[in-house]
Amino acid sequence: MRSAIKKPQLNAYLYIMPALVMYLVFFIWPFIQLIWLSLHEWNGYGPKEFIGFLNYQKLFVDKQFWLAFQHNLSWTFSAVFIPVSIGLFLALLLSRSPMRGRVIFRTIYFLPQVISSISVAVVWGWIYNPTFGLLNQFFNTVGLDFLARGWLGDKTFALPALFIAWSWIHYGFTMVIFIAALEGIDEVYFEVAKIDGAGWAQQLRYIILPFIRGPLTTIILITAISSFQVFDIIFALTNGGPGRSTNVLPLYMLDSAFTFHKIGYGASIAVVLSFIIFSFSLILLRVRGSFKEGNQ
Repeated sequence: MRSAIKKPQLNAYLYIMPALVMYLVFFIWPFIQLIWLSLHEWNGYGPKEFIGFLNYQKLFVDKQFWLAFQHNLSWTFSAVFIPVSIGLFLALLLSRSPMRGRVIFRTIYFLPQVISSISVAVVWGWIYNPTFGLLNQFFNTVGLDFLARGWLGDKTFALPALFIAWSWIHYGFTMVIFIAALEGIDEVYFEVAKIDGAGWAQQLRYIILPFIRGPLTTIILITAISSFQVFDIIFALTNGGPGRSTNVLPLYMLDSAFTFHKIGYGASIAVVLSFIIFSFSLILLRVRGSFKEGNQ
């Protein structure tokens, strides 16, 4: 009897073993090495010098680190509201409205999600170009030439301009998730609401939002995680400039490690960033678990 019980358990362990080995080799072990490297001072080619937690002490009094962290925070708060709100609006429009060609519009709106970030950077770099960019040409055409500027060269507008380009990529993902959630709501609820005389705003408040609360929370947390990982579009368009006004933690980590040859210091930034992302991931798992328990 015991052997019959143990055999399925043994098979289960054998099935998960390859994934577990890959996880240990490609994630856990490199992360342990990263932590160990953050405890050293190393320029990338000479001998390593063990300095304990000195890199972390320097990190928490580093003004550039806190500036980059502040940029990540502002990016995250904006990302939680703007792309998520746009995605929800489009999902409501393309799932609850009787408009024709909804599938075509879904494809068009989702298309930026599958385009490489570098290609998107090229497109938005052309839009923001101060000489022949579409945005400045539009302002000049409609008589608002005083609004034309070098968008990516202006310390005040560079970060918001980058965020708009990033949002253009990501709102399609939130739209698709919301559409799936909305189409999972039984039509009976809306029919009963119409019989009771409920308007669109009341249906949104009492039917739609309660039913999509789980996906909404998941999207918000996933967006927050991806906001702290933003790198490619900033690197391609401004590389943290002008004057570090668009610098973020992943970019500062790269510069510290490979531009200024402070490998240990860059590793300490990576460790802190990893724990921030790990914290958001734990919150995501906790929230998803609570919603599953609530649904049961």
